[in-house]
Amino acid sequence: MIRGLYTAASGMFSLERRQATLSNNLANVQTPGFKKDDSQMRAFPNLLLNRVQSFKSGGISSSQSMGKATSVGVPIGELTTGVYAQERVPNFSQGQLVETNNPLDIAINDESIPVQIVNGRQVKPSAFFAVQLPNGTVGYTRDGKFDLDANNNLVTADGYRVLGADHQPITISDEISKENFSITPTGHLMVKANDQSNTRMAGQIGIVVVQNPLQLIRMGGNVYQSATPVPFIQDAGQTNPGVSLEHGYIEQSNVDAGQTISDMMMTVKAYAANQKVISVYDESLQKLNSTGSINQ
Repeated sequence: MIRGLYTAASGMFSLERRQATLSNNLANVQTPGFKKDDSQMRAFPNLLLNRVQSFKSGGISSSQSMGKATSVGVPIGELTTGVYAQERVPNFSQGQLVETNNPLDIAINDESIPVQIVNGRQVKPSAFFAVQLPNGTVGYTRDGKFDLDANNNLVTADGYRVLGADHQPITISDEISKENFSITPTGHLMVKANDQSNTRMAGQIGIVVVQNPLQLIRMGGNVYQSATPVPFIQDAGQTNPGVSLEHGYIEQSNVDAGQTISDMMMTVKAYAANQKVISVYDESLQKLNSTGSINQ
């Protein structure tokens, strides 16, 4: 009976973690470039139960007749020991591109990147903008809603400085309004694109392609980091493997709000079912505990 309590309790713990994952996804449904997490549920290893008895089906053995009973296992079946939430796996599928017409908005479209074989498994590489984090390290994000800070640095919505193709933060040397900027499909930041006599390039946005994005570490703030440096596609020896940039667009979160809410409701119902199982076990144990002892 206690095994049933453990199984139901493990189910509740796992569902709590799954609900936390779904809640975080739903909270970021309007975050540009956000990639949802999928909670992976795994079953604990099953146990093979045997009933031990001191006789064989054919009768009393010779060893028992000498006072040495031989234990024989009789198979009962498998016992499931519950489930656990193994990990959160990010989903890097392409989000919908929405037109904003803002001069510093740019979205990554990497659906044309071919699938790679990594350790015998098919993995879809994913492209990212490179940004400089406050501690000086490099982070990767899909949020292309850029702006200029007080020092004319090109920054993300969270204030991270955008790195250029030369691995250095992009800084505009003079005071120019955002309306005078244009970004080409290759990531070149053009100043006064409408005035051919004064048009100049202010930098090129650095783009990286992570061959196995599942190895990235989510750092918060819609930013990921890699244990090893990722080369820019503009570096020597690198090529553009099917990445296109859409100026005046942002990539929406790939969270399906309706499906997420439905999954949250199902999780709550499954949690309540496990609660009911524990309640039934608790009532049975109370009755067992209140049963009087047999008179000798």
